[in-house]
Order: sequence, then structure tokens, then C-alpha cells
Amino acid sequence: MPSAALSVIRPLVRIGSFIAPHTAGRAAFKLFCTPPRLPGPQSRTGKAIIAARARLAPAIRQAVSYPCGTVSTYLFEPEPRLQDGDGPAPTVILLHGWNSEAAFMTAFVAPLLAQGFRVVAFDMPAHGASTGAELNIPLGVAALAAVARVFAPVHAIVTHSFGGAIALAALAGSVPGQPSVAARRLALIAAPSSIAMITRNFGATIGLGRRGQAALEKRIQSVAGNPIEVFEGREQLAAIGLPTLVIHDRQDRELDFHHAEALAAGGPFVTLEETGGLGHRRILQAKPVVESVTRFVVG
Repeated sequence: MPSAALSVIRPLVRIGSFIAPHTAGRAAFKLFCTPPRLPGPQSRTGKAIIAARARLAPAIRQAVSYPCGTVSTYLFEPEPRLQDGDGPAPTVILLHGWNSEAAFMTAFVAPLLAQGFRVVAFDMPAHGASTGAELNIPLGVAALAAVARVFAPVHAIVTHSFGGAIALAALAGSVPGQPSVAARRLALIAAPSSIAMITRNFGATIGLGRRGQAALEKRIQSVAGNPIEVFEGREQLAAIGLPTLVIHDRQDRELDFHHAEALAAGGPFVTLEETGGLGHRRILQAKPVVESVTRFVVG
């Protein structure tokens, strides 16, 4: 959020947090879950996104329904196929982060196809060509579960940023009532380790006071069906027990490297690889990262 807007919002949020914490908490939750929605699919015109969207061109596009709308999926089929018989090849799902879209994950498509995997990327709710105005963990889990069901069997999930938090919650069954998601391998690129920490940083940024922050976290618990502490990455990884690759850049300014270190403490099945100078987003296009993820997925 621009600093000029924050300078106006903070005093109002601080007062509202003290006078009407319940209302302030609900308003903060809506703001927290609402990504900036661009006015059209071609609004981003930088060279990187144009090149990324070009890699989506060969994909088979399909709208997959989930309880709150539809998500736009992009299917890439391998040739020759890895599987035996007439069944589908094992699927690798690519899951993007906050304020992103499927196109940003496409650097992984060609190497994974070359290994015989079927690859599916999709725009999460309120992102890209998918429906919706908000994204939170329950919505993300519901969407991922629907995609995983349509394109089963799922061999691996490769995630970036907030997509990692969604995959962890889906695999660990942290959202009651949501369909289960299963995979054999998980790659977390620049992923957060603690939703509680991110939420509290967000509250501090917008000027949410102690009572308003408590109301925000109560709202999260009401929507997600579990306290915010249930979504700690290390504990979820320990419960899942899957072979997991964590890749994070030392100079990531959006999510500090300590998030990777916390995730790596989830168990001996977690491998941590660090990069330098790639930041939070360029890491997705770096050839060594793509190669490392491909090797890991192949296993």
C-alpha cells in the first residue's frame, strides 16, 4: 500500500480499533484478503509478463469449478507420456503467490514436460482470469482441492510465496471441512512460515491496535475454522512429512530468510537451498532454481 495512503488510513484505523474493534477487525480482514485487481488481463505489459504469458499459449485452458466460483487452469500434456497404459501422466501443480498469476510459474513447464510429467498451472481466486474478489487460505485450499481432483494423480506441488501457505494448509488438512489434497513431493519457493506473523505485521502496518488485532484474528478463526496458530508452516510440515524442498533468497525483501529457516526445522525430510541476489520474484525465472526444482520433482 502506498505510504501516502497509509498516512491517511493509520489514524482512522487506530481510532476505529479502539472504539469499535469488532468492526475494525472485520474491515481489516477484508482488506487483508483483497488483492489489487487489475482492470484487464493485459494490464501488465512488462517484458517479463509478456514472455510468461507467451509460454501459456500452448496450454489447454479449462475453467474448474469450486464452491465459490471458477478458477482458470492451464494444462500442458507431455509427449511422450511418462505413464503406463492409458491413464494420465502424474501431475505437477504450479501454484503462484499473492498478486500474481499462473503465467509467472511457467518457467517450470518445459523442464517438467521433458521429464514426462503433466503440468497444470492455475490462477487462484481473485487473480488472473479466475473469478472472485478475495483470496484467503480457505478459498485457496478449496480451489487447489478442486484442481487436484480434476487433474489427479498429483505427484508434486510447486509453489511460490502465499501459494506455499495454501499448499501447506491443504496437505495438512488445516481447514476443517475442505476436501483432502495429496501429493508425493512439495516445493516451497519464497514461502511464508507463519501466517500469524504476516497478519500481525499487516496489522501494525495499517495501525491496527491490540483490540482490533484480536478481532482480526478472531475473524480469521471464524472463516478458517481454526485459530491462526494452526497455520504455522513448521508444524504443518511436520504433520505432512512429505519430501519438501525449500528455496529462498537471502535478499528477499518481502519475506525474510528466517521464514525458510523456520520451515527447514519441520523435519529431516525438508531440504533448504538458499540463493543470493534474486529477491522475491525474480527467483522464479532463475535457471538454477528451475533446474533444482525439476531435479527434486523427479526425485
